[in-house]
Amino acid sequence: MGTGTAAVLVASFPLLPVALTSGLDGAIGQLSLLVLILVQDAVYLGAAVGFARLRGKPRSWQFGLRPSPLLRTAGIAVLATGAVLGFEIGFLELIGAGEGENDALGTDGGFVAALAFSLAAIVVAPVAEELFFRAFVYRALRNRMRIWAACSINAAVFSLVHVQYLATPAVLVVIAVFAVGACLAYEYSGSIFAPISMHAAFNTLATAGTDAGYAAPIGVGVTVVLACLIVPGRLRRAPSPFPVQLRRA
Repeated sequence: MGTGTAAVLVASFPLLPVALTSGLDGAIGQLSLLVLILVQDAVYLGAAVGFARLRGKPRSWQFGLRPSPLLRTAGIAVLATGAVLGFEIGFLELIGAGEGENDALGTDGGFVAALAFSLAAIVVAPVAEELFFRAFVYRALRNRMRIWAACSINAAVFSLVHVQYLATPAVLVVIAVFAVGACLAYEYSGSIFAPISMHAAFNTLATAGTDAGYAAPIGVGVTVVLACLIVPGRLRRAPSPFPVQLRRA
């Protein structure tokens, strides 16, 4: 886990000065942020699969890629999303954070740029990050500790790798709480599709509303959420990533 996180930080470090000094609203800053997302997510996927192979041939169900009851999974995802979103709104209101504190993702470079950024932020990022942080890191932690300890460590690591928000601590708090919600959604649904749909929904909300309009991010977001509902039903029956003896811990 530590090696994978270190690899992400090392790979993304050269891009940080450009993104931070140019400002995320500038073209160069936005391009740097987009490249940063793609580099990070490539490292996440590579690290998850690579480390899993060290212990034998990885199985899809070990990463939560398995069928799950539709209503149960959707209910857990909706409940977790609502809870985290409610916390975000209440927390930012409580500390008096303005709109600038809750930094939005996105680009103002037109529809094509918005579509490209939406694909990276709403498709690539949720899939890669949930497979790494929840399916790989969280499950590894749960093999050794109880739910809340594993959730807490996962949340701390997940928030710290979002280095582009180091200047806005309130956003890091929200990201950490999101990570806890995603861990619990994965824990109780037994399917990685629940946290992926959560992640896609949050990134859709963060990406929508740029000068390019709402069409690109919302269209991509709805497609990802629907895929998270349809794909599990087409997968073969497989064991839960959390065995009974682990679920009791």
